[in-house]
Amino acid sequence: MNPEYDVIIIGGGINGAAVAAALTRQGYRILLLEGSDFAAGTTAASTKLIHGGFRYLASGDPGLVHESLQARELLLRQRPHLVQPLAFILPVYAGEQQPGAVIRAGLVLYDLLSPRKVSPWHRSFSTRELQRQEPTIQTAGLTSAFLFHDAQVLMPERLCMEYLSEARVAGADLRNYCLVDAIVVSKGVAQGVEFHDALTGRRHGAGARLVINAAGPWVDGVLALTGRALTRRIGGTKGSHLVLQLDGRGPQHAIIARAHSDGRHIFAIPWLDHHLIGTTDTYYHGDPGAARCEEWEVDYLLTEVARILPGIGVDREHVLYSYSGVRPLPHRGSGVSEGEISRRSYIINHEQEGVARLLSIVGGKLTTGARLGEATARSVRRVIGAAPRSGRPRDLPVRGPGHVSFLPAETLEHLRGRYGQRGADVAAYAAAEPPLAEPISPCHAEIGAEVAYAVEQEGARTVGDVLLRRTPVGLTHDLGRAAAPATAAIMQARLGWTDAQRDRAVQDYEAELQRRFVIFPRGRAVRPAPTGGAVEAQAQAGT
Repeated sequence: MNPEYDVIIIGGGINGAAVAAALTRQGYRILLLEGSDFAAGTTAASTKLIHGGFRYLASGDPGLVHESLQARELLLRQRPHLVQPLAFILPVYAGEQQPGAVIRAGLVLYDLLSPRKVSPWHRSFSTRELQRQEPTIQTAGLTSAFLFHDAQVLMPERLCMEYLSEARVAGADLRNYCLVDAIVVSKGVAQGVEFHDALTGRRHGAGARLVINAAGPWVDGVLALTGRALTRRIGGTKGSHLVLQLDGRGPQHAIIARAHSDGRHIFAIPWLDHHLIGTTDTYYHGDPGAARCEEWEVDYLLTEVARILPGIGVDREHVLYSYSGVRPLPHRGSGVSEGEISRRSYIINHEQEGVARLLSIVGGKLTTGARLGEATARSVRRVIGAAPRSGRPRDLPVRGPGHVSFLPAETLEHLRGRYGQRGADVAAYAAAEPPLAEPISPCHAEIGAEVAYAVEQEGARTVGDVLLRRTPVGLTHDLGRAAAPATAAIMQARLGWTDAQRDRAVQDYEAELQRRFVIFPRGRAVRPAPTGGAVEAQAQAGT
C-alpha cells in the first residue's frame, strides 16, 4: 500500500486524541479512525476526575502520583474552562485499615509532590466543623476528617474534542464511525488498514508508515486484525457509576471514603446538576461496549453511600441512570487483584512479535493524556524518524462577526465556559443564522449554534454525538429527550437528511440512551419541571 499518511491511529478516545494532537504538532500526516464516536468509550464512562491518584500512594508508586499531579496542574492552568479545582472531604472512621495519622502523612506527601499547585494545601476538620460543612455526613465513629483538592472535568468528552480540534486545525484527517476490518501486514511490517464507514457501509483502505493501536479496552481485538497471534495486552476492569438527583440535598464537597464492605474508596461527587457515585472495580472479559451496571453494583454503591451520608437517605428513588466503562489496564494474569494492577500507561512496540511499525498503547488516564501523547510522539520519531514536513495550523472557517453583541451575557459566558477561546467561533454561527441563538431545550442553556458547530467543526453525525458527547444535554434532567427534535432539525439542514431520516435520528437517540445507560424510573420522564433560566426560556417561547 502507498503510505498516504505517516501514522494511522486506531481509536478516538483520550489516548488517540492526545496522540493525534502531539503528532500533528510535529508535522506528521495523521489519519485517526474511531469505530464509534469520538470519546464514546472509556473516556465518557470515567469518574470525571483530573487527579494525582492519592490512592496510588498506598500501592507504592509515588512516581506515578508525581507525574499525575504535574499533569493536573498543567491542565488547571492551560484549560481552566474545562478543568476546575475540586475540594474533597476525606472522613476516617474507627476500624479502618489506615488510621488518621497515616492519612495525614499521605496528604502531606501528596501536597509536596505537587509544587506550585493552584489549589490550597490540605487541612483537617474537627467533628463540629465537618458537621457544619456537610451536615448529612456520618460522624459516628469518626476519628479524623481532612480537606484536600484535586480537579474535575465536567465533560471529559470535551477535553478529548479539544485535543482532536488541535489535531484537525493542524491538518489531521479525523474520522468517527469508521471500523477497521484489517491491519495490512506485508513481510512483517504494518503498512496500513482496511476499514469501512459504519453509517454508510462504504469501504476504504489507507496506507501509512506506522500504525498506532490506541483502542483502549479494544486493544486486543485490534491486534487480532493483523492475522497474527500476538500477546494479550489488556486485563480490563469494569467501573460502574450512578447518577443521582438529590434535589439540592447532596454534599457540596466531593466525598471520598472507604467502603465498609470491602475497603475500596467510594466517591460522591457534585457533577453538573446531579451527584456522581462510584466506582466499582471488577475484572471484565466481555465486549467493552456491552458493559452494564449490574444489580449488585447498584446495591453496593447505594448501601455504601447511604452509610457515609445518612442525612440524605439515599435509595433507588434518587437514581437517574447508571453507566459503566472498562479500564484498559495491562493484563497481569490470575492471582492479581483489581486494585493491585498498575495504573501506568505503556507504549508497546510489536516488532519483536513479528509485526514491525505497529505500536499499542495500554493504560492511560484523562489526567496524563497529553503526556502520553508526547511520549508516543517520541516513540514514533524513534521508529520512523522526524516528520517530513512542518505542521502548519489552519484557521477555522469564518462564520460571522467576531463580536456577537446580541447574545445574552449569560449565553456568552456559557459558551466561553464550554469552548474557551473557541466560544467566539460557536457564537459566530448564531450571528450568521439568528435562529441558532435560541435554546434547543427549555431544560438547558445550550443553543442551536452549538449543534451546528458540533456538526461542521467536530464531526458530529448523530443526535447522540451532539447531546451526549459535544454537550451535556443528554447527561442531565430529561436525558436530552426534549432537545432531540430541535437538534435533529438543525442537523438535517447540514447533513442533507430527509424528513424520514430526521425522525429516525430522534428514534435512534432514544435507542442509544437505552444502550449506554441503565435508566431508572426517575430518568424516564420526557420533560422535567424547568427551573431558573429554563422557566424564563419557556416563558419567552410561550410554553
